[in-house]
Amino acid sequence: MVEPWLNPEWKPPASARATIVMVHGAVVDGFEMFLLRLRLAQLGYRTRLFHYRSMMRSLDHNVNRLAEYIRKTEGDIIHVVGHSMGGVLIRQVFEQSPDPRPGRLIAIGSPLLDCWVGHRIRRMHPHLGPILIGQSVRNHIDDPPHPVWRGKRDFGIVAGTYPIGIGAIFSSLPTPSDGVVLLEETQLQGIRGHVTYRVNHFGLLFSKRATAQIARFLATGTFAQSVPASRCQGRDESPFASDSSLK
Repeated sequence: MVEPWLNPEWKPPASARATIVMVHGAVVDGFEMFLLRLRLAQLGYRTRLFHYRSMMRSLDHNVNRLAEYIRKTEGDIIHVVGHSMGGVLIRQVFEQSPDPRPGRLIAIGSPLLDCWVGHRIRRMHPHLGPILIGQSVRNHIDDPPHPVWRGKRDFGIVAGTYPIGIGAIFSSLPTPSDGVVLLEETQLQGIRGHVTYRVNHFGLLFSKRATAQIARFLATGTFAQSVPASRCQGRDESPFASDSSLK
């Protein structure tokens, strides 16, 4: 059975070099994006992973580095896909100093409007709390972003509502959330599309149907109303990536 993201209509143009820059989240190093990179490469995309240090470097520093990395990336079409804080970096780059080449943007489980978990962890201890969330996240929550997307590119957001993650250690974690990021924190206004699955924060990177939505958006600028379970060989295998139908 053909995997749902391998729809031939979603392949990049044969006549153009299409590259996807992948941007990981805070604390991690990007290895968790390996399967998503592999699946998108199966469609014919060249993928590159941008590494940054969220703990010791400021948000502005990392935004500037990402902008420079994108400028130096070869390709006629440059898409950018970010997970968690990676989506925050992408938003700032393309509102402040966008690359002129065509392409689309996707944020996966990104706290684009605030970060409740970041605030809560910082309040746990006056000295240790700020260290645990790192400098980039501190900068993000200290300067609340504008609620409306002000960039020019098509911007799509994929969010989760399965509340298993570090945020679950707090009984006061608001719902719905993906266990790390609240659904309301992903609801940036003025974007091209927003889809939600009952998947947790990292499960979004492994979900077959979420991958299919990402592939479709990169190719067309729109999300599907649903991706049938039958095209995903039943269900995703893990309860941490247990897709429901698209909301």
